[in-house]
Amino acid sequence: MNFVGRSKTDVSLNSAMKELFTFLPTMSWPCVVSNIHWCRVFPLLLVGSAFCAVPALGQQLETLSVTSTLNITRTTTAAPVVFLGPRILATNTDRTHYDEIGYRLGVAGRWRMGNAGWFGQAEAGYTSTSSQRYSLLTPNSAPFLPDDWGVGHQIRRWEIAPLVGKHTSRRTYVLAGPVLAYNLRAEPGEVRPDTRINDEIYNSLMRSVNRVQLLAQVGVGVTFGRFDFNLRYEHSLTPYTRRFTFQGLTYGYNQRIRQGLFTTGFALYKRRVEPKATTP
Repeated sequence: MNFVGRSKTDVSLNSAMKELFTFLPTMSWPCVVSNIHWCRVFPLLLVGSAFCAVPALGQQLETLSVTSTLNITRTTTAAPVVFLGPRILATNTDRTHYDEIGYRLGVAGRWRMGNAGWFGQAEAGYTSTSSQRYSLLTPNSAPFLPDDWGVGHQIRRWEIAPLVGKHTSRRTYVLAGPVLAYNLRAEPGEVRPDTRINDEIYNSLMRSVNRVQLLAQVGVGVTFGRFDFNLRYEHSLTPYTRRFTFQGLTYGYNQRIRQGLFTTGFALYKRRVEPKATTP
């Protein structure tokens, strides 16, 4: 090999590159992809993409805000009654038709899209609320156990929402879009001898929560200075719980979430509106 005019470092680098491109086609790529910890890699890719986009998006940034939301939550199920051997899970009794109150804390960035009043709004937040408490009934054949238990979920999730909106006037706007949620599951409770069946049902329901859920929001809002107020409706596109297993049998549950959201935001950054040029 002719080394004239080339350093040893250049030769070593070229040799390494040749070996790399020779080796890559021989790799088992499906095996490599399946062994990647995507739950760790995906957030890094998302953050990396965001940093790459910051210089371009920063030129169109309208507001960067912190938000606080009051949630009014109602959950529904496909089956009004589920027979669980010695127990009955009833979701349609008089005491189950009420709404729960929760909250959401988040951050939001709003970017201008063109000059026609359209904007994109990216949100990230944490939600804590509760599902309705369904009745777990015991037939009269077992009077020594509790006659009526309340069973419900503590809904806790991290979420991101890429929304699109339009300014309808100088202060008002409409917006809509999907919400991708990562649901946290409650830890299984203690199984006590005197309430073993009820405790096992409760633990089965806690394990039935889907980790990833897709929802949709639509709403209207108004701004006053640095304050932003909006009212939204949120509905599940995929269920919060789909099914659960008890004593070796699988039962359809298909629990979905509906929420009314009243959000207050405060803009840490708000782009100054440039005055229109006037002709002399």
